[in-house]
Amino acid sequence: MQDKTSIQSKKSNAHKGSREKRPCLIMIEGDFLGEIYFLDRETVVFGRSDDVDIILSDTEVSRRHAMIQKKDDNFVLTDLRSTNGTLLNGVTVVEERLSDGDKIQLGGITLKFCYQDDIDEEYHRQLRNMAIRDGLTRIYNKRFVMDTLNKEFNYSYRHNIALSIILFDIDYFKKLNDTYGHPAGDYALKRIASVIEKDIRGYDVFARYGGEEFIFLLRNSDLTAAVPFAERIRQLVEKTEFAYEGESFAVTISVGVAAFDEEHRYKSETELLAAADSCLYKAKNNGRNQVGSPG
Repeated sequence: MQDKTSIQSKKSNAHKGSREKRPCLIMIEGDFLGEIYFLDRETVVFGRSDDVDIILSDTEVSRRHAMIQKKDDNFVLTDLRSTNGTLLNGVTVVEERLSDGDKIQLGGITLKFCYQDDIDEEYHRQLRNMAIRDGLTRIYNKRFVMDTLNKEFNYSYRHNIALSIILFDIDYFKKLNDTYGHPAGDYALKRIASVIEKDIRGYDVFARYGGEEFIFLLRNSDLTAAVPFAERIRQLVEKTEFAYEGESFAVTISVGVAAFDEEHRYKSETELLAAADSCLYKAKNNGRNQVGSPG
């Protein structure tokens, strides 16, 4: 899954390599800090609905909250009768022309209107990666996955679409650190992340959850699909070769799986996560290097 799991935009790939300044919006407050949305259409609509141009899954944002229209050489912000209103530089507006540097607030999200070239875009991309990527493994971090889980669960709950969580951690990780040293432990974490990231769907979320623990979010996957996937990941790690500074060692993982689906109707993402965590401990208590699931 890409970064915009729940906040999506239809962005142009035009002008690559260009120093031309293009009108855009930059998220400066919200879950996807630093994300850039280029205004390459005559009309761009914001909201929580699935059919708008920029989807903002904030609970205070209306389904069709506001829009920006290009009129001659100007860009005009218009509120679409939203429940909580649209603020421009802290003032509620109905319709107003935008100026470079203006800040648009929709619920808990703030977007800055400005003009950017490719160098500016790369700068903000790097800032965004720093905010959502784990420093060691370079996969997504816990902050990103928890923000995404909240929005994915709400979407799945509203539309009755399956969502699975897979939690796993490295078996006897403390022993690995004690035996081979902490640099070897860091190597194992990076190796696992690298091997697994090459073997997943582009729209699944794979993140470091903390310490030696990792997490998957599998959109549109029920328990019958998630358990075989978890087993494949377990086997992949078990078969992977680990060697650090001339020392070879084996690594295995214990895995917990839970799903919001037709049979398992969790009421919140917290319940779903707790169920996956319980299944992880089930796998560990039953001998490790295995997959635990409900039932």
